[in-house]
Amino acid sequence: MNVVLPFRGEFGLKVWWHVPAVHAIEPDVCYIEAGEQALYPSAREWTEVDRQHDDRRRNNYAKDDGTPVFEAVARWRFPAAELLKPTDRWPRKRFVPQPHRPQGVSCDVVVCPRWRNYGAEKNWPHWVDLTARLNAEGLNVFAGGAADSSQEVPAVRAWEFERNLDATIEAMHSAKLVVATDAGLAHLAVLCGRPLLMITHADGLVAPGSVNDEHGRPMEPQYWPVKMHRYHEANHTGSPIELVKHAWDDPARVFARTMEILAVEEAA
Repeated sequence: MNVVLPFRGEFGLKVWWHVPAVHAIEPDVCYIEAGEQALYPSAREWTEVDRQHDDRRRNNYAKDDGTPVFEAVARWRFPAAELLKPTDRWPRKRFVPQPHRPQGVSCDVVVCPRWRNYGAEKNWPHWVDLTARLNAEGLNVFAGGAADSSQEVPAVRAWEFERNLDATIEAMHSAKLVVATDAGLAHLAVLCGRPLLMITHADGLVAPGSVNDEHGRPMEPQYWPVKMHRYHEANHTGSPIELVKHAWDDPARVFARTMEILAVEEAA
């Protein structure tokens, strides 16, 4: 019997490689954090555990002590689609997440207002400004995410629903565009096959979040390019992915590019 433990690390890593790997092996039992059935639809049975608070996720990929496991999914990496050879153990297939329980959500744009204590350098400070500009254009804006990792913005918010992940996925499917930083919901948008606009610093640089040296001491913030290979490997639907550069201190630039993309989508 294949039993998969709950993934306790960051949501982006969960969506990028753990979710597709688990989907491929079709486990008998999958331990999941509460409300995440939509990410593991191939499991024959789910066992829910409490959702870990977002502040505890950084550098935490460990399995819950005492949880039985017979299939060590956590050691597997996410292969590029063209390298994935179908076998009985690893069939060639991808999936597009669907809400486990639809929440009745629809929108024009999904914004992903990441706002966390760890890696605060990755918190884009202009989500309220951007959302207000989009509202002024008469657009239906939806904020994806969870309450403990998101900024309050003037929009319908996923964490106001009974199942915030289902609401986020449902909103992404209805939206013409997802606007995010290099974070977990950006990976979810790609998995859902949605056009994605990612906000970055000059030359496409992002802060990696909290970084410690070999002694566990915090280091000065560093900036490096978005790891685009992760997005391209997971982009099995061929959805557009674009970086809006030099935009970290320029919400007007993000707004302008958002409206340009929406105009093209509307004309298509």
